[in-house]
Amino acid sequence: MSVLKYFDLYFKLISAGVRAQLQYRFAFVMRIVGLITSYTGTAVTMWIMLYQFQELGSWTFYEMLFLFAVAVLSWGFCIILFFHFRGLDTYILNGTFDRFLVRPINPFFHFMAMKFDVASFGQFIFSIGIFIWVSFELQLDWTIGKSFFLLLSVVGGILIQGGLLVIISALAFWTTKSEQFYWVAMFPARNLTNYPLVIYPKAVQWFTAFVIPFGFVNYFPAAVLLEKETPFFPENIGYYSPLVGIVFFAIAYYIWMLGLKRYKSTGS
Repeated sequence: MSVLKYFDLYFKLISAGVRAQLQYRFAFVMRIVGLITSYTGTAVTMWIMLYQFQELGSWTFYEMLFLFAVAVLSWGFCIILFFHFRGLDTYILNGTFDRFLVRPINPFFHFMAMKFDVASFGQFIFSIGIFIWVSFELQLDWTIGKSFFLLLSVVGGILIQGGLLVIISALAFWTTKSEQFYWVAMFPARNLTNYPLVIYPKAVQWFTAFVIPFGFVNYFPAAVLLEKETPFFPENIGYYSPLVGIVFFAIAYYIWMLGLKRYKSTGS
């Protein structure tokens, strides 16, 4: 099947999923409100933390808000595309994963297109609002080049976070369990992105740069846009964020397909 046909099929599948979700409009709206409230609470926590000291690792409150908004924006897209991967073990245990293998399309693509969580637009509303507010406070000059770099960085962040979700889901092919690993790996890694890596020990910084590269989700790109220093790392390392995202996701896809070869139906 050609790439264009895959795109056409993907949009047909997600459009059906979106229509199904919009049948429950109250729940849809309340989830958006809940997400905005949750992220606003995190922002308030940052303000309380910096009220007395003004800076955290040379990052001001508004710079940290910018850092946080970049992470939230890419995570919102990641949830839409890949969040349901963490529940792959349920499909394997129930035997319902077999249906993704009997149709003439790529099983990975089919599983990815199975769900499109539109309620994550709450994260877009929050992050865009923060971008506008912080841009005025920091007097950021949004040139075409900076805007394009931010877009590519968000894409890189989506691929990095999505790649980790894919790797976590792939573990189910070997262990029939995967969601527990989300709380062990993904949840702590995402929490690290709420704050600048400079405040963490050097070992943690290197781990999030070269092992699970969550530093490229928001810290390194934000440092470029805000012209902040990144101790222990080359200057402007953030420019590699899109490339790191592509490489990391390619590795994740390879691991997932490798696990797929070991899949054995439960017969349920």
